[in-house]
Amino acid sequence: MTPARILIVEDEGILALALESMLKKSGYVPLEPVSTGEAAIVAVDEKQPDLVLMDIQLAGEMDGITTAGHIHTFSDIPIVYLTGHSDEVLLQRAKLTRPYGYLIKPVSVRELKACLEMTLHQHELSKKLQESEVRYRNIVENVNDALLIHDFKGRIIDVNDNACRMLGYERSELIDANLDLFSSSKALCFQDERIARLRKDPSIVFETRCSVRNGKQIPIEVSSKVVSRESSGIVQAFMRDISERKKYEEEIFNKNEQLQKAVAERDKFFSIIAHDLRSPFIGFLLFIRMMTEKINNLSPEEVQRLSREMRDSAENLYDLLENLLQWSLVQRGESEYEPSVCKLADIVRQNIELMYTLAVHKNITFKSDVPDDLKIWADKSMLETILRNLLSNAVKFSQPGGEISISASLQKDRVLVSVTDNGVGMAPELLSRLFMMDKISSRKGTAQEKGTGIGLLLCKEFVQKHKGEIWATSRPGRGTTFYFTLPAEMN
Repeated sequence: MTPARILIVEDEGILALALESMLKKSGYVPLEPVSTGEAAIVAVDEKQPDLVLMDIQLAGEMDGITTAGHIHTFSDIPIVYLTGHSDEVLLQRAKLTRPYGYLIKPVSVRELKACLEMTLHQHELSKKLQESEVRYRNIVENVNDALLIHDFKGRIIDVNDNACRMLGYERSELIDANLDLFSSSKALCFQDERIARLRKDPSIVFETRCSVRNGKQIPIEVSSKVVSRESSGIVQAFMRDISERKKYEEEIFNKNEQLQKAVAERDKFFSIIAHDLRSPFIGFLLFIRMMTEKINNLSPEEVQRLSREMRDSAENLYDLLENLLQWSLVQRGESEYEPSVCKLADIVRQNIELMYTLAVHKNITFKSDVPDDLKIWADKSMLETILRNLLSNAVKFSQPGGEISISASLQKDRVLVSVTDNGVGMAPELLSRLFMMDKISSRKGTAQEKGTGIGLLLCKEFVQKHKGEIWATSRPGRGTTFYFTLPAEMN
């Protein structure tokens, strides 16, 4: 498949070069950038690119929005706006030119590639829809569509063979029958209203659903025209099956929803990084500054206290970086899933030992009720990440002197694993959004430990890799239990 050719319209040379580089990395062919609206119009006319990346603020007399309007007068090439502003007035002006996308600078390679892929896909579907419309007009002109003639009372006067084939009835069954013979229940609600409109207007076009003889409902577009108003009137209606068009429209809608979700998840992801990486590093800097400037004024107890705080901060930062690294690998599709036979009790025991340092300071004990002979079919690295995050959360939200229990049982071809603590628990509202990227929020543990929620998202991703499920039950003040399922050992 030939790579798409992209025209960059950008008056800042460094940004234009950066965009060229990102386009090449994404597999596209960047054309020579232009910096003015006038040059963009000439380039589009001469080079016929597949897509235009248009900066709104351009040097010269024409801005990007005006330029796009001129381009649309002679070409249907899709345009994606690039801008450093997102005010409402600018958005409203931009909408009038029917752009396929609107990106706020600075833009990442991933965001740019996703937007371009979606734009080119939508444009291709749009062309198919336009071609379909052209075919439809030709069919109507040649009376090759389903043709049905009826009066203002809805009595069918005549039909053609295409109408019979579409509806599944013989011509003799349709003649003198009423339109409600094949009208869906929803269409019947609007039938009187449409007949009333036809008594006033010479023609109407509408979409509805009809029930064919086999009971299946199909979406149709109906173009009705009044041929005569004498007596009971004569209405000529061309009916067209628009199932394919509806499929394309639904596909575009779903793609848009996916893109919006991806952008929301990206924004949430970056906000987590910005917030939760900054605090530990500020702590490190303050500690180093105190050590270099006031070490002689600090008592041994103060140095020990600061050291403990730095250790806790470093451990939290390490866990966060580890989760962020694995999350990014999953999102890029670079996380390899390599299952093998694993002895669950051994892996649980190893991860409990890793939690010792965190648990000992809060005098928390662990209890494992995992049968020694229970084997599972799982990716060992992913399983360790799941257990590490769930056990870490249990420690974090347990009161001093609490107990954490891990159990597992075989249920047909699946193994059910649970991690239970008797800590602070969660309210139903928080419980309902645990595994949602756009709803996660950090809360502090019983010893003011910090969390982000990324760990639970990672658990969900890895459990789903195993075709399993993960969920939680909790009551405020009564503790929390996390459950997840994994495949049992394959025979």
